[in-house]
Amino acid sequence: MLSHVKIIDLTSHLGAFSGRMLAELGATVIKAEPESGDPLRENPEAFTAWNHGKRSVVAPPYTSAFSALMAEADIVIRTTGIPHRYLQDLRPNIIDVVISGFMPGSETLSEPVSDFTLMARSGLMTIVGDPDRPPLTLPGEQAYALGAIQAVTGALTALHERALTGKGQLVEVSAFQSAVLANYREPLTWAWTGKTGNRTGNLLVRGKSGVRQVWACKDGFVTWALVDNPAMMKSFIRVMGEHAGELSEIRWEEILVADMPQAQLENWEAHIAGFFMQHDKATLAAWSAENGLGLSQIDTPDDCLTSSQHAARELWVDINDVKYPGPLWASSESTTPPVRRAPALDEGRQAFLGGRI
Repeated sequence: MLSHVKIIDLTSHLGAFSGRMLAELGATVIKAEPESGDPLRENPEAFTAWNHGKRSVVAPPYTSAFSALMAEADIVIRTTGIPHRYLQDLRPNIIDVVISGFMPGSETLSEPVSDFTLMARSGLMTIVGDPDRPPLTLPGEQAYALGAIQAVTGALTALHERALTGKGQLVEVSAFQSAVLANYREPLTWAWTGKTGNRTGNLLVRGKSGVRQVWACKDGFVTWALVDNPAMMKSFIRVMGEHAGELSEIRWEEILVADMPQAQLENWEAHIAGFFMQHDKATLAAWSAENGLGLSQIDTPDDCLTSSQHAARELWVDINDVKYPGPLWASSESTTPPVRRAPALDEGRQAFLGGRI
């Protein structure tokens, strides 16, 4: 898909995922590294996760090797600190993608960041966890990943524009802003009411009451909630059969679940909790798919690694006998990177610089 595109990747940790995604789309992504290599190489598992599918050349900015790579480049991915004008002089129609913690030009740009601090400042952690316990972050490095996704979107948009006009562009992405925008509800609540959200634990609060979201079942957990969807609720009660009890007497189209007293909801949920405990999550998920119940099973890490669905779409790739996430999408067009491993330092020098440098 992007086999005609050559990308210079100057990122280390923040932004590295964007190059990996573009490599999954078939682009040639070259890590231009310092003599000492990317500092992330000190953590081999993390380095592999963010960089498999890329190539490597020791070619830091302001060197002849870097200038030679730039002469054939379409896109540069980097953090701040390098003048855009310098890259433009090397390659006038270059697409320059800058990804940083905060937006270039902002007062907070120089502040040190980590994925954890970006998640905390974004407001996402404020609403994750139980109300009587400290806030939690999400698994993985979500702010870094969200920023990288926006960087890829910007790079592809600029690439399309360059195909039409012949002109390169400067694309600037803030990982902080990317994380804020991923939380669609709280920024709007703040804008309209001046209030921030609260952690509600295992309750989805809408209206006057809250409904449970995560349920124990026979062999694990599933997620489902009582909602104002009469057709779905009738299907659910039908599947419950004789276990529905008093729930089968409710005329769902005549009530508003969000306005029901909390004690009433908890009484109904007790029937549902008992029903879930009699069945395993695979059976419940299958019934949901057949009957439109809106239920999903909650996978353990082992479930994710052994999932037949993930295997069918080739999500996992084996690198040095370790499973890593591979392509994030399935396509009828092969976009597999030419190398399915993390690059050794400077291994691409001959291929990309030949005898020139």
